Amino acid sequence: MFRASNLADDIVLFEMIDRQSDVDGQAYLTALDDLAARSDPVILIFLVSGFVDQDHEIRKQAAIWFKRNRDRLGHFAKGLIRVDEGHHHGDGNVHSHGSDDPEHSNFARMLPFPVRHVVTRDDAFALARDWPSVSAD
Repeated sequence: MFRASNLADDIVLFEMIDRQSDVDGQAYLTALDDLAARSDPVILIFLVSGFVDQDHEIRKQAAIWFKRNRDRLGHFAKGLIRVDEGHHHGDGNVHSHGSDDPEHSNFARMLPFPVRHVVTRDDAFALARDWPSVSAD
């Protein structure tokens, strides 16, 4: 399942839970487009739970979206918080990032804003509410 919701004016939640259907994949791509259309930057909480088996074509389209919007990311997002709640890769073993921490990944390094990783949804909400404001220079 994929679901996007606005938790506050400047906090958006993307939830990927278990297997992703074609409808879920299209909803994810639409949510990315909606995010890019924002005029005020938000904190994006990205929650991943269960075995998120996303279609290769959807992953490909999302990568194209990131390439197309790479130079604009800072205009509509001011931070990303990743939450892994029981996320696994189909083997039932809960995913552990180990040395591949999302805060230091290649993906995080290409983003123009901070990336944080927390364990629970509540931790993510608290961190998003207390996110440091960034002054425009």
